[in-house]
Amino acid sequence: MSYRDKLSGLNKDLLSRIDQTQSEIDWLRNASGCDLLDMATDSLNYRPIKGVAEDYSAVEFGNLSRGELGELLSPFFVPGTQSVEDLCDQVYLCRAFANPRLVTEKISTKVDETVEAFPAKAGDILTGKNPGDVLDPFILAANIELISSGSLPKAIEHTIGHKILMKIEDMLGHLHESTFGEMRGNFRIPEPGGKKEDKETLNRITNPFPGADVGQVPTIDKPEAIRLFQVKSKTGSAKGGDGTRLGQQLSTLQQEYGAETYYVSVVGNTLSGHRSRGAVVKASPQTVVLVGEAAHNELTQSEAGGELLLRAYQRAFRRAAERSGYSFAGVTKSIVATFDNEARRHGEDFITVWLHEAIDGEVSAQDSRMYRPRSVRG
Repeated sequence: MSYRDKLSGLNKDLLSRIDQTQSEIDWLRNASGCDLLDMATDSLNYRPIKGVAEDYSAVEFGNLSRGELGELLSPFFVPGTQSVEDLCDQVYLCRAFANPRLVTEKISTKVDETVEAFPAKAGDILTGKNPGDVLDPFILAANIELISSGSLPKAIEHTIGHKILMKIEDMLGHLHESTFGEMRGNFRIPEPGGKKEDKETLNRITNPFPGADVGQVPTIDKPEAIRLFQVKSKTGSAKGGDGTRLGQQLSTLQQEYGAETYYVSVVGNTLSGHRSRGAVVKASPQTVVLVGEAAHNELTQSEAGGELLLRAYQRAFRRAAERSGYSFAGVTKSIVATFDNEARRHGEDFITVWLHEAIDGEVSAQDSRMYRPRSVRG
């Protein structure tokens, strides 16, 4: 029975994407190094380059390190220009994606949405979406004294940077799944809608792969088994009982489709200290747990997996930065000026002003013995 037969009954759109995925990886497996280099130069509107990739297959050429690629390609460019670096990146992107421009634009659009949520005014760092989530005045005091040399402007800069990095971290968790899902040989498994229990239950139409984020058509050495990946950003991303639940789901996928299953963390260089590995493997002994380079290389079927992901992100981040015009320095200066004005208005230093803003309030809103939610208080 072929792997496509094992997938009978799946949503037609998903089956169509899987067939497209197979075609994309087949091109790479059968193409020459010259084919891959020609695709890269053509997409950048560079003139063709000959005498470089003739001895490589496309897979081999795309597996070269960036230093090796640069050494091969640099004689064809004026020293000190960006052109050779751009071409090296484009080789990786063409090796990774059938349509690099479209994928880069998809990533950039998601980055644009995140940048739009970056702090822009004082209120953005003083209070979160939840009105009870206020900037901790005691952490701010520690920031000022311990890492900012007594400087409020430096402390505000660190606070804004922290807020931004938290948003970027959350963004990357979602980007990893979608970007790996666009790579040659891979398909993104969509998140099912509906109730929580519906998301946990296997249904070949609405939820065919619960517990997996990315699917991969079979490798050459195992042509009958699809591969299914649960993708985490780091080894500590899974919480509580997630390990056992994920293991049970991955075990079910093995039984249902004859799939090979993987539990991977994008960042990390050792399995030592992996918080949920034991629970996953206990529930699903056949699942392979991978971190770091080993995870990248399996997900990309490449020896340069990390490079493929990094270059895609760098290109997209650069484009998003150019479009957004977000000025970290400008925002910091504006927020510091707001805080200075507040301090002068109250005749106190700002940390004192904010202490009372953060903790003062009506007792009836702070004491559970008297508190009534707004909907009850009418």
